[in-house]
Amino acid sequence: MPSAGKTTVGAALAGRLGIDFIDLDTMVEEKEKNSLIEVMNTKGADYFRNMEYGFIKDLSSDKKIVISPAGSIIFQKDALAWIQENTFVVFLDTPFEIIEARLAEAPKAVAGLNERGLKSIWDERMPIYTNSASLIVKTKDKSVEEVVNEITASFG
Repeated sequence: MPSAGKTTVGAALAGRLGIDFIDLDTMVEEKEKNSLIEVMNTKGADYFRNMEYGFIKDLSSDKKIVISPAGSIIFQKDALAWIQENTFVVFLDTPFEIIEARLAEAPKAVAGLNERGLKSIWDERMPIYTNSASLIVKTKDKSVEEVVNEITASFG
């Protein structure tokens, strides 16, 4: 989900592990020379998802990196398959109320938000996120450091 903390936690995790961090949303903005909201509004969600998939499939599965994809990447079937086959997927289980408040404070591009509403999107995505995850981390009342500690502890 947008505003779950993927970029913040991902960057902190990469820093802790001493590896690269890639935020796919930022890569789209840089390539398109436009904001995500503008890309989604002008070119559509499928274009955006396919662009993110193009970025990840070009990554070497041998290189250790932390990737922060858009929450809607789960709807690009090839991308989801690649992610599940080549990565350790961490789902940041951030409560709906927190995501809703963060989005009200700092709006982001969310595929289908205007047509369906955030709760409908949440209800659709949650089972896919939980079923696709290698690790589920509940983020409520946890600092970024606590979330990163939980992730790194799972590595053994």
